[in-house]
Amino acid sequence: MRVSEHLYIYLWNDPRENNCNTVFINGKVPTLIDPGLTHRLDDLFARMLEDKLDPLQIKLVICTHAHPDHIGAVVRLQEHAKIAMSQEEEQYIDQLGKEMLDARQLDVSKLKADFYLKEGDLVLGKHELQVIATPGHTPGGISIFWPRYKVLISGDVIFDRAIGRVDLPGGDAGAMGETIQKLSELPVELIIPGHGGAIQTAVRVKANFEDAKRMLNSPF
Repeated sequence: MRVSEHLYIYLWNDPRENNCNTVFINGKVPTLIDPGLTHRLDDLFARMLEDKLDPLQIKLVICTHAHPDHIGAVVRLQEHAKIAMSQEEEQYIDQLGKEMLDARQLDVSKLKADFYLKEGDLVLGKHELQVIATPGHTPGGISIFWPRYKVLISGDVIFDRAIGRVDLPGGDAGAMGETIQKLSELPVELIIPGHGGAIQTAVRVKANFEDAKRMLNSPF
């Protein structure tokens, strides 16, 4: 789905399978964020082709975090694209997250980041984005903020009227609270979460963050 000349969203709305939403940023450095499950990659490519986008032109793949439903297809994509994630999240693959990956029979032994993302500016050609460290769901999770469009690509930190789980390996409720507070201070008008529908308009985004804060202050 085309949001703007440079921004495309591919929401995954099949409740029968836990695949994630994917974002594509078009430009000098065609970038895919969170490619999803391996066996759903062809479906994603077909949807991109419908938008007249060539999946083989993808130069960079960004992973917001290393859960199986977000990084499964990375091994296929690294054949022709560079891979980026936080260093903490690459370590998560070999440590806390290994049991989850093994349970999904996901072999990521060949997955290796070409470079690590840290909090700060991320320039993709003419596109100026910001990497934001957002631990809580996982230790090294990141979100991507695009000031030009006031868009937040939040991974599994915040959803429409929900927050990411903190009871999985590496989850941390305290860190999640700090993350939600930090993100709520950004001038966001569109949140693209890792699952479910997008949250649109500044009013809805603000209300959604307030709901998230109340959830974190309530007993789980």
